[in-house]
Amino acid sequence: MVSREENELLCRVTGDAPMGRMLRQHYWLPAILSVRVRKGEAPVRVKLFGRNFVAFRGGGGQVGFLDEACPHRGASLALGRVDDCAVTCLFHGWRISARGEVLDVPNEPNNPKEFMKTVKVKSYPTREGAGLIWVWLGEGVAPPPPDFEWMDLPPEQVYTAGIELNANWLQGVEATIDSSHIALLHQSWTAASASDFGATRQNTAVGYEFEKKPYGFRAAALREIGDGSRLARVTEFVMPYYGLIPPVFGTGAMQDRTAIIAVPIDDENLIQWYIYYNPERPCDSFRRVQRANQWPMSGGLPGDRSNNWGQNREIMTAGNATGFHDIPTEDFVVMVSMGPIVDRTQEYLCSADQAIIRVRRELLDEVSRFMKGQPPKSGQGEAMSYKSIRAVGGKLASSAVDWRTLAA
Repeated sequence: MVSREENELLCRVTGDAPMGRMLRQHYWLPAILSVRVRKGEAPVRVKLFGRNFVAFRGGGGQVGFLDEACPHRGASLALGRVDDCAVTCLFHGWRISARGEVLDVPNEPNNPKEFMKTVKVKSYPTREGAGLIWVWLGEGVAPPPPDFEWMDLPPEQVYTAGIELNANWLQGVEATIDSSHIALLHQSWTAASASDFGATRQNTAVGYEFEKKPYGFRAAALREIGDGSRLARVTEFVMPYYGLIPPVFGTGAMQDRTAIIAVPIDDENLIQWYIYYNPERPCDSFRRVQRANQWPMSGGLPGDRSNNWGQNREIMTAGNATGFHDIPTEDFVVMVSMGPIVDRTQEYLCSADQAIIRVRRELLDEVSRFMKGQPPKSGQGEAMSYKSIRAVGGKLASSAVDWRTLAA
């Protein structure tokens, strides 16, 4: 259980909140699907950490990421015209490049070229990968973008979907790292599966073992199975908001993989990104057609609190465990049902919540360092590489076999 003060420190990300300042300064984050930002078309509004931005793409393909408010009078640049690599504000025609340079101030009669040099416009570094535009919102020199193996895969081997949810970003992180809910919340899907994913139903009580890593930790969710073997699902938690999920069929290089990222929109809302990728071959075409570039993912929530988020009790009567049509929707509804910010002082955690406890401790430790003027130990820097991080899973012959022997 965390204290009320710790909960506030973990959850609040807007304004001068320490957690928000740390995340913005030391980590890149996925901001928007690349396909939504089209050459020469209208800028797209993006809200992150309670601040409003616009993303646009010039005719040459370069992405600009700027504060939404025009530096002149604050009109929205989302209304602007895009040409070449610049956006022009409709109000007074100020033209601003993707690099944040003021290129034209047509309403200034007195030496406009010199005047333009005095205008400060914040332009944020971007990088594209996995079908997403990534951005760094800090001050000074940007750290290198994360080099996960999905960042440079060709389009046929990686795709992304996302959804905005009325829940704090930490609820998204915790849902990703919590393996004990799989056999319970998702039981309609695990019961129908002959894979290791389905084997979670044989024992819903989860024991955890952990391995500390420079980037975060590995969380091995272990289940004893009736034949004497043990099922291991090893999730990778990468600071501060990444969860790499084990493939459903255990080990094997040919399987599609999943990474989930919880990005703060503000204190009470998040974007949950799902990256599906395969380092060895093209991704499953059927799933790709259903999911690729979905915004919102799964078509969005089918309802709100007034109708239990569209829960279908008729299909529950027929045998569906939750009344929802797919696994992501089950996760989304549970997260939102908790309310925008969970009061964690009221929780009764059990031993199956060890991964949740560890995530909170890691984040509290890192933000405490940040508040003392020290960089996070797991910050994205030149010495930190993520290319080899892969979640694994599979059956172990017995409880005596170390889960660390599982191959990615």
